[in-house]
Amino acid sequence: MIARRVHLHEIIICVLSVLAPALAMAAEVPAPRPIVGAIRWDAWTGGAVTEQVERTLGPEKYHDRLPWFTEVVGKDQVRIDGSLQRVMDQEIGFAADAGLDYWAFLVYPESNPMSVALKQYLMSPDRGRINFCLILHNSLLVSDEQWPKERDRAVALLKQPGYQKVLGGRPLVYVFTGKRPPFDRYSKFLAAAKESGLHPYSVFMGWNPPADFRSVSTKGFDAVSAYAKSGNQAEFGQLALAVEKDYWQAAAEAQVPYVPLVTTGWDKRPRQDHPVSWERGHAYHEQKVFPSRATPQDIADHLQRAIEFVRTYGEICAAQAVIIYAWNEYDEGGWLAPTRAADGTPDVRRLEAIRSVLKADR
Repeated sequence: MIARRVHLHEIIICVLSVLAPALAMAAEVPAPRPIVGAIRWDAWTGGAVTEQVERTLGPEKYHDRLPWFTEVVGKDQVRIDGSLQRVMDQEIGFAADAGLDYWAFLVYPESNPMSVALKQYLMSPDRGRINFCLILHNSLLVSDEQWPKERDRAVALLKQPGYQKVLGGRPLVYVFTGKRPPFDRYSKFLAAAKESGLHPYSVFMGWNPPADFRSVSTKGFDAVSAYAKSGNQAEFGQLALAVEKDYWQAAAEAQVPYVPLVTTGWDKRPRQDHPVSWERGHAYHEQKVFPSRATPQDIADHLQRAIEFVRTYGEICAAQAVIIYAWNEYDEGGWLAPTRAADGTPDVRRLEAIRSVLKADR
């Protein structure tokens, strides 16, 4: 018998026929999920601000919005004490179990009670379960005497274990400072960070992605995003669609570097009933209609669309990141963190809903 000569092209065809199913499956695998974080506004750990939010959420009609660790002491009176280390340790568990990658802490001066939660996080034995980053805020507005200390504190935090990095090692830094940001202070922070061998990825939180980026791209910022979006829509779904149209699509159409915001709500009626000192005279005091409360599934669906947006518009979403408003803006209307259920237990339904998105997409 004479053996048939096997030609090279036949071998190649044979190999490809074996590999074809695997190659097809690989082509169908979606891109890795972007990192997803949530904003922390920590007004719940003591001091004058806590006293005011105890009044905003004190009326019985708002008790279903209370932080999970609240004590109800009367029909219209509550005691909120999030200063205990066990509260932070449990919140880390809540967030990590839901699949969140990082918290973005709104930074206040180190001596301010609003900085207690960040200190608790840094002290927690469980901190490795979720990363953190900074939203530079009131720390940029301190006196000239305080500024060098706050600048150096912020740079030191960027070096902490677990600080959220993007793009192969750049510390993720958000900035939210109101209508007139102190760009001179921020440039000094960036200079100090670079002198320490760091190259932050700087994201300005504004209100109009194209206009914002035109304003800040020459001031050391790499991208834009937003802290929140107000609205007078009747339904949460309409608010979410406004975020997607006015923020996400505006950024995509203008091709500006962007980190998409996901909203969990907006309802400031508690602050209408009991005005807070830092928002006197704001326009929402005259607002008659606020969006309805989001269901857990509403939030999960909105988040899923944000993840798909990052995948679709990877050229502008270079950081591969999403930011959620918010972890704990209970009296402003946006939260993921558990509330206090009627029986006193933590209501984790919102976290369970986003877990179905975040854990399934890993």
